[in-house]
Amino acid sequence: MPIDSHVHVWGNDSRSFPFAPGASVPEIDASAEALLSKMSDNGIQRTVLIQVIHYKWDNRYLVDVLRRYPGRFAGVCRVDPEAPSAPDDLSRWTEAGCHGVRLSPAEDARGDWIGGPLMEPLWRRCASLKVPMTLLLPVSRLGSVVPLIDRHPELTVVIDHMADCPVDDPGSLAALMAMARYPRVFVKISHMWSLSHRPYPYPDAGAMVAKIRDAFGADRLMWGTDWPIKPELVSYADRVRLYRDSVNTPFLNADERQWILSGTVKRVWPV
Repeated sequence: MPIDSHVHVWGNDSRSFPFAPGASVPEIDASAEALLSKMSDNGIQRTVLIQVIHYKWDNRYLVDVLRRYPGRFAGVCRVDPEAPSAPDDLSRWTEAGCHGVRLSPAEDARGDWIGGPLMEPLWRRCASLKVPMTLLLPVSRLGSVVPLIDRHPELTVVIDHMADCPVDDPGSLAALMAMARYPRVFVKISHMWSLSHRPYPYPDAGAMVAKIRDAFGADRLMWGTDWPIKPELVSYADRVRLYRDSVNTPFLNADERQWILSGTVKRVWPV
């Protein structure tokens, strides 16, 4: 059964789990219970929950979901990358049940912290905890993380959403594929609906996935719905169908299909 590598959830109880100041939260039921219903309807065995930005560094709802539904979810927390306490914060959330951390450096100067002095202690702690480092970053930021990966070759690193490579930019795609030289770097082949210039099932983005497969191998790629982000573009069911059926038919053989749908996720998040 497929394992979804990328989903966000947030609760309906703003008193117990308040959103961060200024958060713009869509009016949609994104609770764990709503997700479990969709998983059941679509044959999804397990899901990796990525801390949603609406809570910023407060991972309590994520931890609450992990505790209430053991065996159904793995959780990736967020910590403030500009806080000296980030390594200890990561340890604390890992002890609470999270398995990995996500960093999101912006493309402009707001993301320059990714190359700053606070990164080394955080990456070192992540490596010592043996949890994955997940990166939401534009392809232009890949060069900023290369020195960190060079210094921590034992650390599992996951690049979200194909680094949002444009489908019509061979140079950006080449930069992403160059990361295949690091055997512990993995890629989520998600966001096809946002990257494509074609209608569902997004054949131009699918062709890009095939090139990334050629560089990394299917055993370092994983699918993900990114539910409930941009529900107006494509439904949860169609996102599942895209990777389970449409993408796999022209580009992937049976073994590659198994890796992308579940095998790679199990390698990175075995919990």
